[in-house]
Amino acid sequence: MAKKPVKYKKQLAHKNTITFGSFERRRGLEGWAFSLPWIVGFVLLMILPLFLSIRTSFFETKLTDPFGFEGGSPFVGFDNYVEVVKEPAYGEVVFESFLSSLYKVPVVVAFALFVAVLLKQEFPGRTIFRVIFFIPVILAGVIMSYLFSDEVGSLSVFSTLTSSTTFSFVYRIFGTEIISQIGSIMWASSVEILIFLAALQSVPAILYEVVELDGATAWESFWHVTLPYISPVVILNAIYALVDTFVDARNPVMSLLSQLNSAGNKYGVAAALSWMYMLATLLVILIFILLTKRWLR
Repeated sequence: MAKKPVKYKKQLAHKNTITFGSFERRRGLEGWAFSLPWIVGFVLLMILPLFLSIRTSFFETKLTDPFGFEGGSPFVGFDNYVEVVKEPAYGEVVFESFLSSLYKVPVVVAFALFVAVLLKQEFPGRTIFRVIFFIPVILAGVIMSYLFSDEVGSLSVFSTLTSSTTFSFVYRIFGTEIISQIGSIMWASSVEILIFLAALQSVPAILYEVVELDGATAWESFWHVTLPYISPVVILNAIYALVDTFVDARNPVMSLLSQLNSAGNKYGVAAALSWMYMLATLLVILIFILLTKRWLR
C-alpha cells in the first residue's frame, strides 16, 4: 500500500509534463535550426551556380537565354570544350597562370613563415603589428578590388618607391619582377601568417628547452624543432596559397574569363574553360599532396 502514493505521484507528474521529445532530439532540432541558413546559402550560392555553369558549358548561349532553359540557346555538346583545347591562346594563358604560381606560392609561404616567426617574439607593439598584417583578411573582397582599381590606388607602391633614384640599387639587386610583386605578396600572405602564428604557438616549449641544453642555436632550433613540428601546416599553407593564386582576380585566366563573359556570346566557352581550369588546378593540388605526403607527421 505504501507504493501506491508514490506511483500515483509519478503518473500525475508524467501527465502534467508537456512532451517535446527527448533531449537529444531537441538538441538535434536546434542544430538544424542554426545550420539551416548556411545550408540554404550553400545550395543557392554554390550548388545552383555550379549546376548552371555545367549546363552553360554545353550550350551556345545567347543573351536572351543564357542558361538554355527556353530553347533560345542551342545545345552543342562538347564543342565548347573542343574549342578550348584547339585554341592556342587559351592554353598559353593557362600555362602562364601555372607558371606564375611556381614562384609566387613559395615566396608567399616563405614570407608568411618569416613574418609569423617575427610576430611570435616579444617586442613592444606586437599586437599592433599583428593587426596590420591581418587587415587584408578583413578588407578583402569587392571593396578592396575597388580600392585597388586604377582610379583609386595600386599595390605597386613598392615598385614606385624603389624605382626612384634613392632606391634604384634595390632594382639592380633583386630585379624588377620581384620588386613589383612585393605588395601583392604581402597582401596575399595575411591568412598564411595567421595560420603559421597559431602553429608556432602550439610547439611545446619543452622541445626548445631540450635543444638549448644541448647547446643548439636559435637557427638550429628552427630547422630541427620548429620546422619539422609545423611541417603539416607548411603544406596546408602551400595548398591554400595555390588555390588563392589560381582564383586571384589578377590571374591571367580570370582576366580571360572576364573578357569572354564581356563578349556576350562566349558564355559557353567561358564555362568550359573554367571547368577545365578547375580540373587542372585540382590535379596540380593532388600531385603536390602526393609529393609532400612524406613530410607529414
